[in-house]
Amino acid sequence: MVGLRRLFPMCAVAVLWTTSSFAQGMGPIGPALTTPALTTQGPPVSSKPEDGLQEPEDQMRAKGLKECKVGDRVIASHQGQWISAQVIAVEPAERYPCKVHLIGRPPSLDSSFAAWMLRAQPETR
Repeated sequence: MVGLRRLFPMCAVAVLWTTSSFAQGMGPIGPALTTPALTTQGPPVSSKPEDGLQEPEDQMRAKGLKECKVGDRVIASHQGQWISAQVIAVEPAERYPCKVHLIGRPPSLDSSFAAWMLRAQPETR
């Protein structure tokens, strides 16, 4: 009787492990993970809603600025929103040479951008 008490949990674990592996296709009995159905699916969709609002890089390059100068008023994308900003420094040797201050935001949010990532601020009358 004592032997059955020890044997039963081990058999139950082995059965559950084999069933789980088989159901997931991970075991030697199930299909391989490289089946065409698993590799022809599109890329995963992001769960963040703002990702759907982002423009592709080639469109941003076409609409963005060619260069920036200190003092330029621009709009910059920050957390999925276009925010008024002012160029506060330009470092041509850097990958993102245009450092901007987001108007109405704390200096801790000052960020560097490439010129093509910025847009000219619309004229106000």
